[in-house]
Amino acid sequence: MKRKLFTGGIAVMLCLAMSGNAQQKATSYTEKENMAVKTRLNFNNRADFEDAHRGFIATLEDEAIKNENGSVSYPLNAWKFLEGEAPATANPSLWRQSQLNAIHGLFEVVPGAIYQVRGFDLANITFVRTDHGWIIIDATTSEASALAGYRLVKQHLGDLPVRALIITHPHIDHYGGMDAICREVSNKDMKIIVPKGFYEEALSENVMAGTAMGRRASYMYGLLLPRHAGGNIGTGLGTTNSRGKSMLVRPTDEIETTGERRVIDGLEMEFMFVPEAEAPVEMMIWFPKYKAFCAAEEITHTMHNLLTLRGAKVRNGLLWSKYIDDVIARYGNDVEVTFSLHHWPTWGNEKINTYWAAQRDMYRYLHDQTLRMANQGLTPNEIAEQLVLPVGLDSLFACRGYYGSLSHNVKSQYQMYFGWFDGNPANLNPLPPVELGRKYVEAIGGGERVIEVARKAYDEGEYRWCATLLNNLVFAEPENQTARQLLADVYTQLGYQAESGPWRNFYLTGAKELRGEINRQVPNLVNASSVSNLGADMLLDFCAIQVNGMKAGDKRICINLTFKDCGEKAMLLLNNGALNHRMGYTDASALLSLQVTRNDFARLILKEVRPEELIDTGKMKITGDLNELKVLLSLLDSFDPMFNIIEP
Repeated sequence: MKRKLFTGGIAVMLCLAMSGNAQQKATSYTEKENMAVKTRLNFNNRADFEDAHRGFIATLEDEAIKNENGSVSYPLNAWKFLEGEAPATANPSLWRQSQLNAIHGLFEVVPGAIYQVRGFDLANITFVRTDHGWIIIDATTSEASALAGYRLVKQHLGDLPVRALIITHPHIDHYGGMDAICREVSNKDMKIIVPKGFYEEALSENVMAGTAMGRRASYMYGLLLPRHAGGNIGTGLGTTNSRGKSMLVRPTDEIETTGERRVIDGLEMEFMFVPEAEAPVEMMIWFPKYKAFCAAEEITHTMHNLLTLRGAKVRNGLLWSKYIDDVIARYGNDVEVTFSLHHWPTWGNEKINTYWAAQRDMYRYLHDQTLRMANQGLTPNEIAEQLVLPVGLDSLFACRGYYGSLSHNVKSQYQMYFGWFDGNPANLNPLPPVELGRKYVEAIGGGERVIEVARKAYDEGEYRWCATLLNNLVFAEPENQTARQLLADVYTQLGYQAESGPWRNFYLTGAKELRGEINRQVPNLVNASSVSNLGADMLLDFCAIQVNGMKAGDKRICINLTFKDCGEKAMLLLNNGALNHRMGYTDASALLSLQVTRNDFARLILKEVRPEELIDTGKMKITGDLNELKVLLSLLDSFDPMFNIIEP
């Protein structure tokens, strides 16, 4: 089994230091808004808490799960502040969800058969009994959290052999600890079962757009926020990710169609292949012996994202709903328990079918109503402002927007069909933020006048309008401390009101950055270790996105390239500012030919090493004019992992 160290994406972002404990108070408008939530939802319904505690066996007594070097991987007791009633600084509905997500330990799902370790990471790790051992489903974000869960199972349920490791989809909170499990198990015959395309998708999503996605993930997951009632209270999908080493292992078996079956050590499984919904590729699993269904991340106790705020491809709400309907049609009559890789299980056939149907209808509703209103001429912002869920869905905690939100989900479905343009010519070629900000401020009467209008809006609780005013002023005058501080106050109040964990984290992180309370000295998440994991073709695609097209516009470079580690050849051609490549080709007119490993090529294009160093150490062989390579490297941009978001 080939292992690949993966240090990109949110896993590394979690190592950033969190500082600052000062809490801004909630205004009377925020208190009123949050109090109103308590009247709209039935907080006396404690069924979710009963389900989340059901089957509890044990948990760790330690304050935290730690990495080998002693650093904290996951802070088990950092969420104790969530006990009791929601304070004015948090939406009561999100607070309730966060309380549920903070429950941690080993739980029995099906007596003697299925167990989950929950609350050791953003995602769960699940253990299913075979005739003589275990099948493990998913492996959390990091080595430390995966091993903590596995060792807790061995301590309380016995040290049984692991027959298979199943990874349901290519998001790092589900596969990051898989190498640690493989090493701990030490079973060369252990199957590693994944959906078809898993390995490639796991790499591409976190590298090709890795720098921007990592920066936005720092906002979405609240990675730079302190954990307290005025800061990070979780993501809605879980509390937070563990941090530490993550390793990707090549699978031994792929599922590519719905209905495929596997029998592992006497246990039969039927798979559903569900691509282009929650993940580019994903699979769910039916266990007929236990009448149990693993919904992966397609059915959870929240409205999920149809477009995640960290950035990814748009997800198809129509497909998502149809997959869930297929689940109901196939297994609805027989199922007795359903569990996901986030949150807690649901038991009882009638209760499960009601839950599944609500999730199905929610995603279908978001998709269909967006198109209905778009076909009536409404723009995405107008749809997001007007559309509400029907009472039958809106009143269900499992359909609340703790992770996704109705607002950004309907915008995503509009984007999926119509793109970024809403049809209004004024939005066809708008001014960029800095120029718009300056003209906006000038039109209102200058910076002092903008602050005067903004203060009035703030005092009257018109926070969205206030944010618009001050955002333009900050982009026009980024050093204006009065504007920055007031905008930070506005973002804080909007964060306190947010029911979506990612929305809260975006607002509160923006506020802290405006106040200068965040240390922005962090390592680049896209490095040679992660980039060199890419296949040769994708590695060259990654190189191409670094080309500064304006600088390269008048250059023409042709290079023949051989990757020594995999034996693949390619011809690189820079022309008209675009770097193309042809796999398997060479060009007799090329002025330079290179022989180098993928890792050393990644080090070159990321400017971690100079060509001369590789040549002198024998790691790269060249034939021809080395200057061709030097010119190409000079045309590649480096990406700042902490680029500005809330200022120019």
